[in-house]
Amino acid sequence: MASFLPLILATVCACGVAPERANDFFWENDKVGFRAYGPGDPHVWSGIDLFNKMTDAGATCGEVLHNHDTCGNWHVKPWKGILDNYTIGASRGVGAVALFGDGEWKTYPDWERCEVVTNCDERCAFKLVYPAFSALGRMTYQITLKKGSRFFRNEVSFEHPKRLREFKVGPGLDLEPKRDHHGDVWEDVALGLVALFEDPKNEVEGSTMTAVILDPSCRDGVELLTDRQNCRVLALRRPSFVYYAGGAWSKAGEIVSPEAWRKEVRAFAKGLEIAPCQF
Repeated sequence: MASFLPLILATVCACGVAPERANDFFWENDKVGFRAYGPGDPHVWSGIDLFNKMTDAGATCGEVLHNHDTCGNWHVKPWKGILDNYTIGASRGVGAVALFGDGEWKTYPDWERCEVVTNCDERCAFKLVYPAFSALGRMTYQITLKKGSRFFRNEVSFEHPKRLREFKVGPGLDLEPKRDHHGDVWEDVALGLVALFEDPKNEVEGSTMTAVILDPSCRDGVELLTDRQNCRVLALRRPSFVYYAGGAWSKAGEIVSPEAWRKEVRAFAKGLEIAPCQF
């Protein structure tokens, strides 16, 4: 059974369940927002969705989810600065974990339990537990998002870690052109990252930027693979691992070119080597 927690909105950072939106779990700060489909959502897959945000517009992803029947079509036109135009489908989206074993790619279903740990202006932190789906058993996300950061931190663990010798696991980033995820792709195995600056869709939607970055402690032995949904996976054989995932939006006006996004992602990845405890 899922543990549904009351939604608590903070000024800057916030996370919680939106019962009006089929119990989706969302988390956000002043830069970006995310969503994981929950129990009861017709989208039965465990990818991570992204919300584009204009940081000075004042609305929150929580407001959008709670008012999704009355705020208009926020998929094609911003509602108070929030645009939900990222197409996730059955993919890993922005950083959800992919699993390869028994000669095939496997996908965990939606989360079954959640626990909010911290919900305040400076940061939000929570756990999502995914049901046993493979020999690895349940999968747990421990996610933290800080104010001012474009990236959340996720510490991933499995119920039966000794079985990991049979699997390759890791975060994925959607690069499927049919879902409009095409443009400037950057891969750097040494830094353990994959990043994408999408081609602009139109004047209203602009370009979405996404990236997945492994923690420096998890970069040894990483292998770049592509799953059945055309997501690029930073694959590992580890009982637990830490990665960062996030994004930006050109219409927010802060990062507007592929070169600027590469600079932002590289600076964050290199910063983890200097200050690994910044989260």
